[in-house]
Amino acid sequence: MSDLVRPDRELEDDASVEHVMVLGVAWFKREEWNEVKQICPDLHDTYDEWLANAEAVADGLASLDGHQVIKAILTADELRRWKRATGREVVGKVRSRLANKKARKIANEDPQPGREPSRD
Repeated sequence: MSDLVRPDRELEDDASVEHVMVLGVAWFKREEWNEVKQICPDLHDTYDEWLANAEAVADGLASLDGHQVIKAILTADELRRWKRATGREVVGKVRSRLANKKARKIANEDPQPGREPSRD
């Protein structure tokens, strides 16, 4: 009988599984800031201003239970390609969607909490 899985044990195991929501935060490299700023003029004036705000947002999201925050690096080339392909401006809502998409991909490839930003 010890080789059989008990139904109540299965439920116990299922209940202990945590469901984590992956959230992406758009992240930029300092060395690309001038290019990114030209593509996304609605961003803060300086990289340091943007970084302070982005870190506060990421910290706030990370403090929510059941959330895994991934800083998803969006490159100037990615933003340019998206803008060219869609003919639309790369505003905050778009950057958030792109970051979330990249974060989900990262999490599916290597679901490790506390990952560093994607190096894509």
